[in-house]
Order: sequence, then C-alpha cells, then structure tokens
Amino acid sequence: MLTIVVLGGFGLVLLVTACIVAEVVAGSRRRANSTDEEKTAGRVLRVRGPFHGRLDDGSQAVYTEVTVEYYTRRGEGPFQVSRKLPATGRVTYAKDDRVIVAYDVRTPRKGRIAGRVSHWPQLGPRTGDPLPQA
Repeated sequence: MLTIVVLGGFGLVLLVTACIVAEVVAGSRRRANSTDEEKTAGRVLRVRGPFHGRLDDGSQAVYTEVTVEYYTRRGEGPFQVSRKLPATGRVTYAKDDRVIVAYDVRTPRKGRIAGRVSHWPQLGPRTGDPLPQA
C-alpha cells in the first residue's frame, strides 16, 4: 500500500513538472513568433574587414563587419544595424547591396540583418502607409 502511494506521488510530481516544462517551451516559442517584428529593405553602407576576433555569438573567427542603413515601414529612420559575418561564409556583401532587415516594432533601433535580396520593391515606407505626423 505504501509503495502505491509513493509511486503515485512520484508520478504526480513528474506530471506537474512535464506540464511546467511544456508551458515554458510554448511561451518561448510564442515570443519567438511574435508579431512585434517587421521586415523592411535596407542598403549596405560599408563592409569592413577581414578582422581577427570574436563573432556576435562569441566564437573566435576571421570576420567581416557589415553595416546596413534602413528605414522602418512607417518612415522612421534612418537607423543602422551591424553584423559580424565569418569571412569564410557563403554570403558576401558589397556596398549598396539591398538586404532584408528585421526590426522590433517597439524599438526600431534593435534591428538585425535577415538576408540579402536582389528584388525588393522599394526602400523605406510603403506608399500606402501614412507617414507619422510630427
């Protein structure tokens, strides 16, 4: 009888722990897929390097630093975002390349370079979006 109570209690603890872990994982997935991020076009301002040092993730490498200027879709800006890319990477950037920049709607200065494109309709705000009034 005591064995059944102990095993049942242990099973209940495992069930509660599994539910908590599932909720934490679901919450982080919701934050990762939040709608607070928008994408826009940007233009490469400068490409510097190669340098010997640490990448954004902290690993040692030879890298090039890419700086991109972008406007939000609401016409705010210009903002700049930089990224350190491995010099041995497959994607190379040159000045005046057009790139996709993903940025946080709440704080547009926190942007990240999402990739390079050759066919983006325009830089800056969409023609249908109203510009902010000062």
